[in-house]
Amino acid sequence: MYSQMEALMSQKQLEAFFAKADSNKKLQSQISDCDSNNVCIAEVGERYGHKFSPARVSRWQRDHKTLN
Repeated sequence: MYSQMEALMSQKQLEAFFAKADSNKKLQSQISDCDSNNVCIAEVGERYGHKFSPARVSRWQRDHKTLN
């Protein structure tokens, strides 16, 4: 189970990943190819050095009311 510190670190990793995607067309394409598969999005993030869970992606999507 995540500690509060791990959850915060995971959130920061996810935010950094999406910030990177804003200016990286290749990364945007890879995220888009995942469609709504949050496991896929987490795997793409890990390939780019960002560690976060599919559940963290789901929470982020819910909080930001977006699909990807």
